[in-house]
Amino acid sequence: MYVIGITAHEVILNECLAQGIDYDEMYDIIRELLIKYNAGKAFAKRMGRGWLNNASKKIPYRTQFIDIVAYPYNYNKKERKSFAWKVACEVWYSEKSILVLEQMKAFVEEGAVLAHIIDSVYMRGKNTSKTDLAMRLELHMGRTKYFDVKKDAIVLYGLLIWKYCKKRDKEDKENGIIDENGNIIN
Repeated sequence: MYVIGITAHEVILNECLAQGIDYDEMYDIIRELLIKYNAGKAFAKRMGRGWLNNASKKIPYRTQFIDIVAYPYNYNKKERKSFAWKVACEVWYSEKSILVLEQMKAFVEEGAVLAHIIDSVYMRGKNTSKTDLAMRLELHMGRTKYFDVKKDAIVLYGLLIWKYCKKRDKEDKENGIIDENGNIIN
């Protein structure tokens, strides 16, 4: 299944190119989302689950996420941060993140390490998250190597979430749930 001699970085970079995604912009967008992951989950829990499972918000957020990744230059930093917070508070994002971690493991040979970095640094609770230094020591990586691998992990995570959103968007269009612009059809 894996191509011998091709690094995980090359696979991820090529996938970005194939999808028309800017690797560095994907990193910036998804890093912001991951940073807000635990705070968003905690806020959502305080607000109550019913507040979060609202399709009238889920679908537009998904559509906007597709657009932000595809056309990052149309959004300023403040709009991206605001959007990251909104998504981080959504139950569907937390649920899909767990699925994406599993997909990461199969996407590239080093996928298990990439998924472990995302899970350990960003997705565990505040008191159980690992620092970058702890991860570097655990993985026996130097500083430069670790941060290169971590960047690949963030971009791969973003690519897989983005592909999931695109797939669901397409299904909803085919099923008459949303129009071509991503608006819910009444």
